[in-house]
Amino acid sequence: MTERLPGTGAPAPTAAPATTCRSDEVVMIHRLFRRLFAEAPGLVRAVSPGDTDRARYLAKHLHGITALLHVHHRTEDDFFWDRMTERAPACGLHVELMRRQHGAVSDRLDLVDALVDRWSRAADAATAARLAIELDEVDRLLVEHLADEEREAFPVLDRILSDAEWDDIHRHARRHKPPLPIFVLLGLMIESVPEGERDQWVATQLPAPIRTAYRVVGRPQYERAVRRLRPTRATGAGAPATA
Repeated sequence: MTERLPGTGAPAPTAAPATTCRSDEVVMIHRLFRRLFAEAPGLVRAVSPGDTDRARYLAKHLHGITALLHVHHRTEDDFFWDRMTERAPACGLHVELMRRQHGAVSDRLDLVDALVDRWSRAADAATAARLAIELDEVDRLLVEHLADEEREAFPVLDRILSDAEWDDIHRHARRHKPPLPIFVLLGLMIESVPEGERDQWVATQLPAPIRTAYRVVGRPQYERAVRRLRPTRATGAGAPATA
């Protein structure tokens, strides 16, 4: 288990202008990852041995979510840790913890991807069992890491990064082609918002043209995808209709 580090007690850095809590935007992505990786082992375990059609379909989904997490962590590596080291040197131990956790998750994701490829060819029970165990481990590592990052790193990053730097991070992230269909990804993100907060999140975080496009085109795509992803569960209530 990764060690827990004490708070640094360092004063607020002054190297960059104070901003609002822009890390809240990243917490939204974290909610999505928590949900996707928590359900992934069960999806694999529910596949009947020999059902290669289902295994191949899930393989695309699993490769999509592992690629999405790789991109997210690489973006954090590129934009967070060096700046945190330079502007808040008292947080050096926390930066090293974040780097080690990213490395551990990345290694496990590479193993998952290799097992997904093997499993998709025959949907054999032995590979499925090992894949599900490895996905359980990714989920465990991720839950631990995301909690550490939100507690130890995000308060510091909110102090040391300017709004312009946060905007640059978002522009960088948008240059990557999503490894999942964009409206499916948006629907899953909306689904990860606590139910009582969804309508407000959609109204305040999505521009009106995106809300309209999602309601007319995107939501039906999302619902079809989720019905196929989770065939044994009632679906369609996860993401609200948008105004």
